[in-house]
Order: sequence, then structure tokens, then C-alpha cells
Amino acid sequence: MKSVIRINKDGSGAAGLTRCAAIPQNAVIEGEAIETGEIHFESSDSKVTVGTWQCTPYAEILNCSDFSEYSTILQGKVALTNPDGSIETFGASDAYVLPVGWQGRFEVLETLRKIYVITAA
Repeated sequence: MKSVIRINKDGSGAAGLTRCAAIPQNAVIEGEAIETGEIHFESSDSKVTVGTWQCTPYAEILNCSDFSEYSTILQGKVALTNPDGSIETFGASDAYVLPVGWQGRFEVLETLRKIYVITAA
């Protein structure tokens, strides 16, 4: 039997956020990515993942070649630089979608906590 998975207002679930390393260290181009996270749900085929992620300020060039991501920001601030150079900044209660194929600068400006849904292409 399957049950509802609770995600609290702060993004924590039953297990709580723990230290993680979702970002390869060689991807970091500025700052230091100190990460915590919790995976709340992963589909049996691993194509859908729902979780909470928190990270200190850093920057990387993110390439969404094989996934899309929906995120809602709980706290902090992130700036996303599109391929055309335009910059979108998101803070608490904002949401964004990175479609498959998006590539650009992903910069955490203030320690960021977000709930995300990643879907494999």
C-alpha cells in the first residue's frame, strides 16, 4: 500500500535534509557548493525525482541535455542566465522551469533551499 508523502513548509520530509553532493566539484566555476538535500520520491523507472535541495552561494554552467526541472524556491535567491544572456532572478515563493535542452549559468546568490521535480528526457 502506498501512502501520501508529506513535505513540510521548510522542505523537509520524514528523513530530513542530509549532506549530499549533487554538483560535481569540477562543475563549480565560482564559490563553494556546500549542499544538503532529501529525496522525497523517485519513480520505479528513475525518470521522476522529487526532492528538496539546499546550497550555499556558488555558480556553474548547467546543461539540461537529458532532463527538465521544475523548482519552487523556499528561501534564498538564484540567478539563471539564459543562452541569449538575459538573466532571470528568483527568490522565496517564486518558481521556474528549466526545459530539456536549457543551458546557462546557474548562480546561487544567497543560500538557496528549493523543492524540485526532475523529469528525465
